[in-house]
Amino acid sequence: MTFIGVLVAFFILAVGILYLVRVYPVIDKLSARSKSYIITSQIADRIFVLMEEVYGSPDGPPVPSFITGVDERFPLFSYSVYIGEEREGLFRMDAEITEKTEGKNENTYFTGSFRRR
Repeated sequence: MTFIGVLVAFFILAVGILYLVRVYPVIDKLSARSKSYIITSQIADRIFVLMEEVYGSPDGPPVPSFITGVDERFPLFSYSVYIGEEREGLFRMDAEITEKTEGKNENTYFTGSFRRR
């Protein structure tokens, strides 16, 4: 009886370990994708805040139509921001953030706006 109990316990343990081995790569991929999206969201937020601080005042510099650069905190991420005036004093920003991973580029898009006060 004890031997049968040990065999059943071993079988259940083996099935559980096999399941974890099969699920781990999926969980790891989802975790990496989530981390990448959080980083791109932080970059987009910093860009939008910076744009509003620099170009939001009426006596500030003229608003450019395009800005590009590489994030200093995350050097694998570059950004391009297209800026267009929708109405007088209201500007729309379309940001494209590119992540270079494993020899390929992955783009994420964000949209925001700011008003010249």
